[in-house]
Amino acid sequence: MKESETVKEYSDRLLGIVNKFVVFTGRNIKCLLDRVRNGELTEDRNIAMLEIQEVVSKSSAGQKNFGAVGFQVILNILKESDNVYMVTDALLTLLDTLTPINHEKGSADEVQPHVMNSDLLFQEENSISLLLGLSSHEDFYVRYYTLKVLKALLTNSPQKLTVAMLDIFRIQQLMNMCADCHELIQYEALWLLFSLNREAEVSQAEEIQKILVSQGAFEMIFSIIKEGGSEGEAVQVCLELLNILLRNSASDQALLTTIPGFDQLLSVLNIRGTTYKFSQAKTINLLSVLDIINLLIKGGPEIDPERDSEKVANKTVLVQKKVLDHLLMLGVESKCAPIQVRCRALQCIGDLIADHPKNLEELTNKRLGEEPALNSVLRILSHPSSEQESMAVDYLFKNCQRNPGGETMLASTLILEPHSMIHAPSEKQINMSFGSVLLHGLTTGENEGDLEVMSQVLYAF
Repeated sequence: MKESETVKEYSDRLLGIVNKFVVFTGRNIKCLLDRVRNGELTEDRNIAMLEIQEVVSKSSAGQKNFGAVGFQVILNILKESDNVYMVTDALLTLLDTLTPINHEKGSADEVQPHVMNSDLLFQEENSISLLLGLSSHEDFYVRYYTLKVLKALLTNSPQKLTVAMLDIFRIQQLMNMCADCHELIQYEALWLLFSLNREAEVSQAEEIQKILVSQGAFEMIFSIIKEGGSEGEAVQVCLELLNILLRNSASDQALLTTIPGFDQLLSVLNIRGTTYKFSQAKTINLLSVLDIINLLIKGGPEIDPERDSEKVANKTVLVQKKVLDHLLMLGVESKCAPIQVRCRALQCIGDLIADHPKNLEELTNKRLGEEPALNSVLRILSHPSSEQESMAVDYLFKNCQRNPGGETMLASTLILEPHSMIHAPSEKQINMSFGSVLLHGLTTGENEGDLEVMSQVLYAF
């Protein structure tokens, strides 16, 4: 600001400079696009494309001017060019025009150029079909930047992309990219599918989910889990997508356990016989699978009594597939498992045995080492590591009550052991019955806390 200038004069001078820059940028974009479209030398066309990228990646004015005249030129390159480098640069240019420029702050009410450009791109005929057509291109970078452009469109205009994707063929093209041999492309495609479902309105989400399931989404997810194991970003997004597909669909909850490959989902829970480190990624995936099991046996937010028989059937199938073994390992045996995993596993056990006498019988017959499994669970209640863990065990035992045979099971084992056994160290008590362990806790509790938690279990029956 010059000394002789007022604030208004300074602002007007700056505005004049900006306007001249916008005019210059507009002319410059048009000249560069003309070189891209009509240039005789491939090298000159490539250089012009790189210069366009430079302008639109750094200037909102450049983005605005490109949006007014540039999309047809770029889309024609994607449609007609057999030059991989030119196609890749065209996709990068599109991506730059759809990406916000963080260092430039406009008015809060002003439509940002990158959002405006997204809307303009949707108006171009067959633009989405053209982009999805590149999903099968042999070049890695073409496929990768195609996904990046679609991701930018979803971020800027979620409803418009959702509507554009309500088509079996287009969803199938995106699903094909989920099977890509490159993990990065696989992850980006999965993220896009997941985000489409998350951002869609209820009716649109239902339609997309129907298409996904009919086109083999469950089988695709199980296959990716088989390759990725219990960790990895692709597996994590798969599990999140699966959760969305199941959450509001009772029919899919009933269908899932019948799909070939379902065991791959349960294998994520299997940590027995492995040197298992609970990384953040593995913990997230374990919790996701436990959430999915919860959906299968309890249903989604909408309670439908007519579906109770399907929930019972899912409980039966899960126990037949040895899920109880995995849950006992996570909730009881594995002392290094994160507390949230242990508690969720114990709650799942409680849900599996609720209103299911056969599953309760299966649980009572389980042994962890030389000790009955329920005895091991009861010992947790005597010395919980947290209030959360105490509540999870209490929940499990209260669900034992919800079985006609629960009281009988407890009564048949209420045997007061000889005095020598009652005062024996815990490692000598492994052959005691469940009821005897309960009586042992009630008769030898050293403080009110021990007596209270044991009384809660007894009251549950």
